[in-house]
Amino acid sequence: MSRIVFVSGWAGYPELFPQVSALTEFVTPFHDGSETEVVERLRQGGEVLMAWSTGAHLVLKHRQDLFPRWRRVVLLSPFMNFCVHVPRNTVEQMRDTIMNEGPKRTVRAFWRNCTAPKVTFDHDDDSRALADGLDYLLDSSALIEPGESGANVRIVHGVDDVIVPPSAASDVSSLLSGSWLSLMAYGHYPSEDLLLGILYEETGRNAFQPSR
Repeated sequence: MSRIVFVSGWAGYPELFPQVSALTEFVTPFHDGSETEVVERLRQGGEVLMAWSTGAHLVLKHRQDLFPRWRRVVLLSPFMNFCVHVPRNTVEQMRDTIMNEGPKRTVRAFWRNCTAPKVTFDHDDDSRALADGLDYLLDSSALIEPGESGANVRIVHGVDDVIVPPSAASDVSSLLSGSWLSLMAYGHYPSEDLLLGILYEETGRNAFQPSR
C-alpha cells in the first residue's frame, strides 16, 4: 500500500513539479499514454492517488473502478466537463495552433494563465500528444449520480483559478457522499509546497514535508 501516484494535467510536465515528480510515480496524461493506458496503470492501486485538472477528470471519470483500489484519492481542480467552463472554440483554437505551428507558444500561454512557474519548454515533439489531450477535453464527460461514494476522496481547488472555477469542485463534492472539499488561496497551478503538504498530511512521511 506504499504506492503514491500523481496524475498531472494537460501539459503538466514533470519540470513544473520537480520535487513531486522525484518523490512520486508521476504520470502526464497523453504524454505518458492514452486514457486507457493511464487507467490501466492506475488500476494497480496503492496508498494515495493524487490527480490534478485533466488528471483529476480522468480519475473522476473512472472512479467506480479506481476509487476502491486506493486508500486515499486527492483531486485538485476536478471538473465533470471541461467545456462547461472553457468555450469549445478556445480549446479547438489551441489544438489547431499546436498542430499548425508547434506547441511552444500555446503551452507557454496556458502555463501563464495557470500561474505556473517559468520553466523551459522542451517538448517541441509533443504536438500530437497535446492535441490528443485537447480533443479529449472537448469530448469527455464524467457523469456522477447524487450520493455516489466519495468517502476516501479529498477535493482541493484554488479560489483564484481562472481556468476551472471553484464551483466545478463544489459540484463534484456535492455529488460524492463523504468527500472532503478544501478551497484554498491559489490559482489553477497548485504549488509544490501545497502538494507536498497534502501528501504529508495523507501519509505522514517525512519525505513530503515541504520544508525539506
